[in-house]
Amino acid sequence: MSPSKAIKLLRDNRKLLVAGAARKLALVLAKAGPSPLSNFEYNKSIWDAYSARWTKQTAAKDRESCLQALGDEWGRAADVVKIVEEYIYPYVDANSVVAEIGVGGGRIAAKVAPKCQRLQCYDISANMLERAKVYLAGRPNVTFTLLDRPQLYAASQTFDFVYSFDVFVHLDVHTMWKYFRDFERVLKPGGHAFVHTTNLKAPGGWEHFAQQDHYTVEGHYPVVPETVAVLAERCGLKIVKSSSVDPRNYYLNRDYLAILKKD
Repeated sequence: MSPSKAIKLLRDNRKLLVAGAARKLALVLAKAGPSPLSNFEYNKSIWDAYSARWTKQTAAKDRESCLQALGDEWGRAADVVKIVEEYIYPYVDANSVVAEIGVGGGRIAAKVAPKCQRLQCYDISANMLERAKVYLAGRPNVTFTLLDRPQLYAASQTFDFVYSFDVFVHLDVHTMWKYFRDFERVLKPGGHAFVHTTNLKAPGGWEHFAQQDHYTVEGHYPVVPETVAVLAERCGLKIVKSSSVDPRNYYLNRDYLAILKKD
C-alpha cells in the first residue's frame, strides 16, 4: 500500500471512530437524562439544603430584630417593602389571579395574598414549600405547587400577574429564557410579570461580581438590563417599568427590576 493510501485509510478510520464515539456519548446522555449539575438542579439542591438547616436563630446571627420568615435575613425589611409597593401592589387587586415563582419561606407571598383573589406559589424546593405552607397557614386563597422543571404548571392565560422576587439572580440565561417564554403563555392579555435579576451596571452588582473568581449559583448570575430587554422582546413582552440605581436601597443598588406586559 502506498503511503498516500495508508494516510487516507487512517483518516477515514479516525472519522469513523470519532463519529462512533459521538453516537455512544449521545446514547449515554440520553439515558442519563438531564445533568444533575444543571442550573435548575443545582438551585434545587441548594435551597432544599438551606431550608432544611434554617432557623430564626442561626439566620439572625448578630441581628437584633427577630426574623419572621425564611428569607428575611436577606436585605433590609424597608427595602423589601419599597419594592413590593412599587413593583407588585400596583398590578394586583382583589380580582387578580397571581403566581409567585420561588416562594421560598413565604415572606413576599404573605404581603401579596391579602391583596389578591388567588395566589399560586411555585418553588423547585419541596422543603421551601413546606416552610411556606406553615408560614402562610390559614390563607385559603393560597395554593402551592412543586416544579420539576422551569415551567409553570397552569393553563394558558391563567394569571393576571406573575412575579419573582430575588430569585432570577440565581438563574442562568437559558433557565431565565424558559420562564420568560412561559410568562407569555400563562399571562392573560394585558397581564404583567415582575422580574428581578442581577445588574452588572449597578454599583452593588459590579462589586458583587468583582469579588468572585468564577460564577456560582450562590454568587448570582451576572447580566445587564439589555439582557432582560432581549428576552422580553423575543417572547413578545414589553417592558413598561424598569428600576433605576438607588444607593439607599440594597436591591436597587445591586439588581435590575422590570415589569413586563403582555398585549
